[in-house]
Amino acid sequence: MTAAQAASAASIDATRFASDVERITNEARLDAAVALFHDDAVADWIIDGVRQHLVGIDEIRHGLTVMTAVWDQHRLRVRKHVECATADTIVLSWRGGFRGAHNQFGTEIWTFRDSLVSRHQMYGYLDVRPHTSVVGAARLLAVAPRIATSFARHHRTAAREQLDGHRRSWHCAAIC
Repeated sequence: MTAAQAASAASIDATRFASDVERITNEARLDAAVALFHDDAVADWIIDGVRQHLVGIDEIRHGLTVMTAVWDQHRLRVRKHVECATADTIVLSWRGGFRGAHNQFGTEIWTFRDSLVSRHQMYGYLDVRPHTSVVGAARLLAVAPRIATSFARHHRTAAREQLDGHRRSWHCAAIC
């Protein structure tokens, strides 16, 4: 059963849909991806801050042509997980990466009308790193210097306060 067929049920089977769109992504299946959408659908994709706002099936087809070519060329593999679902909306999260890496994360909101996708919102991060990463900190510094500096300052303050709290607890325990 294709993702479009799974969505055509009166109640969308979110688990089946997630499995189908995972396969479409991992196999870079352009025609299957396009078949999910209404002719007047809207797709809003933000990948690492770069936004594509696509209106109508022709723009979505063009966007998916580019996207599936990248997925195929760089061997994207993801695992999609259902976060929540209603009668007309499925929210998925995904993890994976290109060429065997597992450093990517994303969230997708799929909204349906008459068994087809009427709106798709996707937010993806191509190189997720821990908050302690020097590379991550440098990237944040390049993009938003004031915010990066503020984070660093507040991390230091919180660490000092936590250390002071431990010292007070130890001192109290030693006295009692």
